[in-house]
Amino acid sequence: MPHRLKSITPQLFIRKSGFTLVEILIVLAIIGLLAVIAIPQFISYRSQAVDAQLKSDLRNAAVAVEGYFTKNTVYPSSIAEIAGFGFQSSEGVTLTLTVVTPTTYTITAAKPGGTQPSYTFNSANGSIN
Repeated sequence: MPHRLKSITPQLFIRKSGFTLVEILIVLAIIGLLAVIAIPQFISYRSQAVDAQLKSDLRNAAVAVEGYFTKNTVYPSSIAEIAGFGFQSSEGVTLTLTVVTPTTYTITAAKPGGTQPSYTFNSANGSIN
């Protein structure tokens, strides 16, 4: 009967189950890196969305104010008066209507979280600043 030598191989690379501490630390480092990149970008997108919401409310309010003027030949004294003309402001947006002259007005929209505190629509030139 021939004599067989047992192969002596180290059992260092055989795993039973689970992850090593180094693998877990690498995954945590990758997740942390992604968070550092993604969170500021998300905040920027959110601020831009608030700005777009304010500008949209200003344009819609201006259309309703002009509809009110067409029917009543005078500008409304408050935003509440244009509710019957299809305007409803977005949640959290505060609008203020100021009649500057009998033929011009300004509407200011404000909401926290935007890139600037408020935007103003000027009927004299139709711009939003």
